[in-house]
Amino acid sequence: MTNRGYSILGLLTLGLLISLIVAALVAAGGIYVFSQNNKHPSPLPSSNSTKQRTTSATNLYAVLVPATVASKSAECTQTISYASNGVPGPVQCSNGDLNATDWAALAALEPQVLTLGYGASSSQVQSALCSDVQSNISNPIEETIYQIAVLYYGWNFSSDPSVVISNGTCQNVDD
Repeated sequence: MTNRGYSILGLLTLGLLISLIVAALVAAGGIYVFSQNNKHPSPLPSSNSTKQRTTSATNLYAVLVPATVASKSAECTQTISYASNGVPGPVQCSNGDLNATDWAALAALEPQVLTLGYGASSSQVQSALCSDVQSNISNPIEETIYQIAVLYYGWNFSSDPSVVISNGTCQNVDD
């Protein structure tokens, strides 16, 4: 019986050893697969990212508040400063990407222009610009808001909707 006891104990030990080896191989395979998935670059750029020159639908960037869709431009973060007229900047980082820090500073003013989306018409943009100016956002700041919105949404109008800010169509009582 002792021989038989040793053979059962040996089989149990061998079975346990094989189970441990299989578990280790499965874990190692999982770690390998996980590490390969993490080698692909994230579509959300970091502050030192390089600009991606394509605008295909597969290159999704962050949705910056108050927008409801992702930016069509890569984002970056760069410290902003304020001009004497209160305009924060720069709109773009040194690599040409949209400065998310500037967007956030401008978004704090709650301008309607930053909420319009990709398909906004020129007249919708003009209406939002005037609404913002009439709610006491200064003309210089509103012009900067328009510039960053153009970069964010990828607008390309045949004529510049922002002329309504300075041509007397919409007036800010403070300007």
